[in-house]
Amino acid sequence: MVSKTNISILLSSLLLIILIYSGAVKLPKDSLTALIPEKEVSSFTGKIISNPVKSSDSYYTAKIKFNSVSSDKISSSANGVKIVLIPVKIIEAFYPGKLYSRNNSDSKLIPLEQGVIITCTVNSFLNKDGEASFILKKINESYFEKGFSGLFYRLRALCRIQFKRLMMLWGSAGGFLLALLSGSKEYLDSKLISCFRMSGLSHILALSGMHLSLISSLAGVVENKSALKKAGLFIRVLTIIIFVWFAGLSSSLLRALISVLIVSLCTLIHIPKINSLVLLCTTFLIHTVVCPDDLFNLAFLFSYSALAGILILSGMVKSLISGFIPSVAVDNLSASIGANIFTTPISLKVFGYFSPGGIISTLVVSPVITVFLYMGIVLLTLSLCFPAFAVLAGSLMNVIYWFISRLVEFWSFIPQVSF
Repeated sequence: MVSKTNISILLSSLLLIILIYSGAVKLPKDSLTALIPEKEVSSFTGKIISNPVKSSDSYYTAKIKFNSVSSDKISSSANGVKIVLIPVKIIEAFYPGKLYSRNNSDSKLIPLEQGVIITCTVNSFLNKDGEASFILKKINESYFEKGFSGLFYRLRALCRIQFKRLMMLWGSAGGFLLALLSGSKEYLDSKLISCFRMSGLSHILALSGMHLSLISSLAGVVENKSALKKAGLFIRVLTIIIFVWFAGLSSSLLRALISVLIVSLCTLIHIPKINSLVLLCTTFLIHTVVCPDDLFNLAFLFSYSALAGILILSGMVKSLISGFIPSVAVDNLSASIGANIFTTPISLKVFGYFSPGGIISTLVVSPVITVFLYMGIVLLTLSLCFPAFAVLAGSLMNVIYWFISRLVEFWSFIPQVSF
């Protein structure tokens, strides 16, 4: 029997979805408040509050929290957050092995990671909605703020750069593992990215519940051996938080993290296991409050819709196909069908096509990706302990990477359905 609380959560989520995605409720947009009109801004000082993400061959995007702005005539204090376009050559000037890093001679600047404060010149332009946007032109100064926060972000940036250096030694396999563990896709082969998209496997490249489940399983070894189960639970949660801290809060990863924290809290205070759909709806409501900017993010839409499809439809699909499909594959196939039914409308709306082959390709490729991730973490640990082992580890990882790339390339040949 469904409790009144659960019904309220389900109905609240449904109502919120209808109000937001019908356009009945308009979400506030990122804005900049200053005495200078945005289109006249020629420079600013602000803090990078999100990981720079590659949005095209020419630009990265990053959220900036503004402190001050200047025009050709005056300066003004500023407040607000906006997404800024940053040229590839500026971001990748500090990335190991990238083209622009070879010409970086300015030792005063630091890598542009989350938490860095920058002073820079910009070009402003009007986007398709008639709003002013900024393209970063030149970095004049970059630094971490003083105090604990600055040390916190400096440590994170150093860890991410050093990880990229190690993964660069592993070649293509290192670039792939880097994307799976940190969300950084700078070293991924563009052809492989296209194959993942064409074969309906893009969700594998997005940090999400699968990655947290893997990290949680590794930490669970400690929990199972622990005499104090509560201590083991804290270790598991702490491990997950450290991973999220390192990788950065993408919308799909934030969704997974909120769910993990809810389940952990329920376990800690001895609340009976909650219904999975109610958990997803509770996560959605909290996510909406914590980060409303994510609501129209593709990773957010695909993440929630895929899980909703699995929870709502997989049982029904399972009962329909159980007589025709081997029992060992029924659960995974029904989950894949449910997820694809709910995500197909989004694919059609955004891309104009969907990949029916994704139903089967997910079943085949996901287990191999899981093996790749587990081996990567083990071999990475061994390489850090025994540096001489790193070359052999890279060779082993590239063998698995070659198999994965051929597998994904094979599934990408299944025709997409366009409308």
